[in-house]
Amino acid sequence: MDSLSLHAKQINHGQSEIWLGGAHVQEMTPRRTLTTNEVLNVTRRHCSPEQFEAFCNESHVALGHIASLNVPNLNENASELRLRIAG
Repeated sequence: MDSLSLHAKQINHGQSEIWLGGAHVQEMTPRRTLTTNEVLNVTRRHCSPEQFEAFCNESHVALGHIASLNVPNLNENASELRLRIAG
């Protein structure tokens, strides 16, 4: 999962769409809609405080803005968020 990132787009003030994607936000998994708090709680558990803070700040820039997270343990985040590449 080195070339993949977790992408999150806040669609309203309580929900976010998430997916795994490569460069230029290319979708590698189907999108899932989750509460924004759930997405942030998972990333908080699996990321350093600095990585979490950067992702959290980016995810709250504006509705529709896509925040990206690329960390060495991305598979732990993806697994807990139930994002799997088909095939």
